[in-house]
Amino acid sequence: MKNMNLARYFVWLLACLLAMPVSAETDSERAERLFEEGYINYQQHYTPRALPKLKEAASLGHVEAAYYAGEIIRQRSVMTQTAIDFYRQAAEGGEVYAMLRLTRKDVFCGTTRECDPDEQERWLEKAEEVALARAKAGDTEAMMELFSVYWSEDNSEAFDWTKRAAENGNAFAQYWLAVGLLDEREMGFYWTDAGRREDIIRWLRASAENGFPKAMEKLAIMLKDQGDFEEAQYWVEKMAKTDYYHAVLNAGALIMMGPDIAEVLMPSLSYEFEKPRPVEGAALLMALHRQTGKEMALGFIDDYRDYMTPEMLEAAKERSKKLLVDTPILYYEPKFGL
Repeated sequence: MKNMNLARYFVWLLACLLAMPVSAETDSERAERLFEEGYINYQQHYTPRALPKLKEAASLGHVEAAYYAGEIIRQRSVMTQTAIDFYRQAAEGGEVYAMLRLTRKDVFCGTTRECDPDEQERWLEKAEEVALARAKAGDTEAMMELFSVYWSEDNSEAFDWTKRAAENGNAFAQYWLAVGLLDEREMGFYWTDAGRREDIIRWLRASAENGFPKAMEKLAIMLKDQGDFEEAQYWVEKMAKTDYYHAVLNAGALIMMGPDIAEVLMPSLSYEFEKPRPVEGAALLMALHRQTGKEMALGFIDDYRDYMTPEMLEAAKERSKKLLVDTPILYYEPKFGL
């Protein structure tokens, strides 16, 4: 009887526990979740999905969500009052890039009736103050914010902060130093073009080793172009395992076609792989198409269809079901772009 009563007690206790409500999500937790979902949609170029989530997160006080909501609205048309309101919310919360958006006289004053040069100057000073304090404390993201703060006024200062961020291990800074400053803008002094190129590759390799997929893709191309095929192939294989759209797309095509890419597309695209791996490469391209809906992945398969048997295509289709599952495919847009 005693055991029976004890059993009934545990049944009753279990029922009570199951009936208890699960702790509700706090506003802060909801804001962070909405921001993360919206940010992923933004990086997938699904801005109609991103904007409502970012707006709601901003309404709950999420500073970075307010910045990205402003970015989407501005990029769709012009600097509207709604975009300005989101930027102001983010700027007042300490978001340096939002402060910088509010200093753009060419865009801001040309499209709104609210044009206050004194306010714009105050935001520029505030952006420098906030970023500089954090950068001096070793924050490499703040060092990159200073690149944007100084770029229009003092290119050398902007270059120096980018280099400092790169030297302190910031993967994007390493990439931007290599591609944006040493290569495209030819900043820094070098006695020879070979010396400059060596430094570009050194910083790209550092960024790639830090996991930045845009650097992997650029590094692979540069190594291939100078005949370092073994290392170039290594980075192609690494690209295939990332979540960056262009890296996965190009890696899939290169793995699928191997040496045949010289004949199918053009000789300059060859990485001198020993052999094609049609099933492996086509499976990656099929998975990429499934995840994004972009037709270019299937276009590469069509280009190579004469080299593949129906059995290969079927095997690739089966293999593709296990690839990129639950992997959002991103574009790695910079936080402070055009």
